[in-house]
This record gives sequence, C-alpha cells and structure tokens, in this order.
Amino acid sequence: MIKRISHVDVVVSDLDRTPSLHDKIFGLKPSAVKDAMGSKLRVAFLPVGDGEIELLEPRDPAIAFGQFLQSHGEGIHHISPAIDHMDSEVDGMRERGVAFAEEKPKVDAHGVRTIFTRPETTGGITFELCEDDANVK
Repeated sequence: MIKRISHVDVVVSDLDRTPSLHDKIFGLKPSAVKDAMGSKLRVAFLPVGDGEIELLEPRDPAIAFGQFLQSHGEGIHHISPAIDHMDSEVDGMRERGVAFAEEKPKVDAHGVRTIFTRPETTGGITFELCEDDANVK
C-alpha cells in the first residue's frame, strides 16, 4: 500500500539554473547537490514536506536520464511512492498486469530497495516504488 510520495524526479538540462528558478517561484532550496552514477548524473534535492523533488542533470547522454532528456526534453521522469512491503506489493502489481523494468528490486544510493514500472502498463507514468525507510533494516 502506498504510504506517501517519497519523491518526484525531474530531468533538467542545467542544474546551475533550475534550483534558483524553484527558489524564486516556490521558495525551495536544495538541501544537497551530489554527483551520482559515477559522476554521470548530478542531483539536487529539494525538500517538500516529508518528501522531495529531485532535479536530475544527466552528464552522459547514454544513461536513461540522458536519453529521456534527448527524446522528451526537461520534465518529470518518474514519481516515487513509498510502500510498506516491496515483495508483496510487486507480486500483487504483477498479478494486476503491471510490468517492471527490472526482474527484482535493487538497492539505491540511499540504501532503499526500489523498482521501476514500465509506463505502458501504468497509464503512461513511470513509477519507482521505494520501500519505506522504516522497513529498511
């Protein structure tokens, strides 16, 4: 069951410009800016309530986020709901016709198990299911 929205990932072309725009418009300031995926990606974390907006600047056009930027331009890449029990949720969703990009969940940079849905089975939206932090042991 979905507990909350953990984060929304937005692909951007210029991470030096975009956070100041979000600060000006919404008053959101990054809590951190980090390199990820072996410096192929730069990420700014904008806290919002108990979740966050993650701004992603791909530095390598070959990674999935780089391909997304080239084909779609800037915009929302995925929504990440936090869920209680990863394995049973994934099994149940598969039974209901949802396809996933991976066979099994992976552990992300935050140490949380995640798995991406295929958008053609979830109404055109990619979801990254995130096991709630409270369930990570």
